[in-house]
Amino acid sequence: MRALITGIAGFAGSYLAGDLVSAGWEVAGVERAGVSLKNLEDIAGRVRVMECDILLHRDLERIVREINPDVIFHLAAVTFVPSAENAPQIAFEVNVKGSLNVLEACRKEAPGAGVVLVSSAEVYGRVSPEDMPLTEERKTAPVNIYALTKLLSEQIAFFYARAYGFNIVILRPFNHIGPRQSPSFVTSAFAKQIAEIEAGNMEPVMEVGNLEAERDFTDVRDVVRAYRLAAERGVPARVYNICSGRACVIRKILDGLLELSGAVIEVRQDPKRLRKSEVPVRLGDYSRFKEATGWTPEYDIDSTLRDILDYWREQLKA
Repeated sequence: MRALITGIAGFAGSYLAGDLVSAGWEVAGVERAGVSLKNLEDIAGRVRVMECDILLHRDLERIVREINPDVIFHLAAVTFVPSAENAPQIAFEVNVKGSLNVLEACRKEAPGAGVVLVSSAEVYGRVSPEDMPLTEERKTAPVNIYALTKLLSEQIAFFYARAYGFNIVILRPFNHIGPRQSPSFVTSAFAKQIAEIEAGNMEPVMEVGNLEAERDFTDVRDVVRAYRLAAERGVPARVYNICSGRACVIRKILDGLLELSGAVIEVRQDPKRLRKSEVPVRLGDYSRFKEATGWTPEYDIDSTLRDILDYWREQLKA
């Protein structure tokens, strides 16, 4: 099988590339100019990376024609909610127009290819705790710009499935975490600060946001395995949740990392880290995906947290 990954050098994209290579796939991917390929160091020489902005549809069409993929995994996006809120025009360009360009390139140059479109559980919006866990049948109701752009990209995908008979599988991953994630995201932010304090680079004080929110965390290595299985076994024109099925309070994540460190650290809440449209609880149900593919998460949260903290320790040493 030959894969083309948009956003191949990103957090999830690089792990997906590694998973596909290990599974015997031939892997190529696109990234914007200037993006670091550091995340792909472990599989350098085993994947082909081409420079391309997905907003430049002719360049994208040329690459799809050249690669002629069996499956396109569309991951490239503005993924950080505050970034989308601060620059909604850019979020719409990348997440909505970019998805349209990918599907058009596929229609024109690789009409037989399958597409795995990575959306987000953010599309469900604010749901009361008693209505958890979230299934794919739950009505979507975005409460931030990022979620809105992801829902619009889903609608474009459904249109292409209906109008052109595309083999498209839509995935709604919940929070996924792991080594190499940007410190813009909560778990990585905690781990990086702890590693900085351990190294003596910071005062023993951590700045945090809302610690009472509950989220469904899944290790990124489990998540990308789900992406591959979606391509291999997913039902076309179906939506699947990708999650652990367990809600974890953010405070527990922080406590787990602090316990792994053993350092004495003061924790302070930073108002700048609080989101205006914070969703108190988000918990998913992945039974539909399990039934279709047999997938279940394999990494437990404690080992994931240990790997994240060790990653930041190594980064500071380097």
